[in-house]
Amino acid sequence: EAALDVAPDLARAHFLLGTALKTLGQYDEALAHLQAAHEQYPRDRVVLGQIGRIQFLDRRFDEAIVTFQEVLLVDPEDLNAHYNLMLSLQGSGRPEDAARERALYERFKADESAQAITGDFRRASPEDNNERQPIHEHGAVEDDAAP
Repeated sequence: EAALDVAPDLARAHFLLGTALKTLGQYDEALAHLQAAHEQYPRDRVVLGQIGRIQFLDRRFDEAIVTFQEVLLVDPEDLNAHYNLMLSLQGSGRPEDAARERALYERFKADESAQAITGDFRRASPEDNNERQPIHEHGAVEDDAAP
């Protein structure tokens, strides 16, 4: 709230306050702040996801369905959007559509058993483990041909 006093249009402050208010169950006020952030960043899938989650928690399933479909237009593999869309479709009485979303959710969900299977190899090979990280660094390469 103090940040919004200084900069009333600061999208990040609206997002964070909206997320905090969601946790407190103050859905209408949370939605107002998240909508303010959404107006500045209409393709931000995280903001849209929070809006959809509030709609779901408030049992506004049809609105949540539309919102999660918007998230999937931005990122068709968004795991949280598929999961929450599945729940919203189920809540809306559309079990066949919910089953389709469940299949997509399971397709994009990380295979936790694969982590255990590859664990020994990754521990024995730090370079290969580094390469599999989504964000990683490469060390400097020494030139053997230099004098």
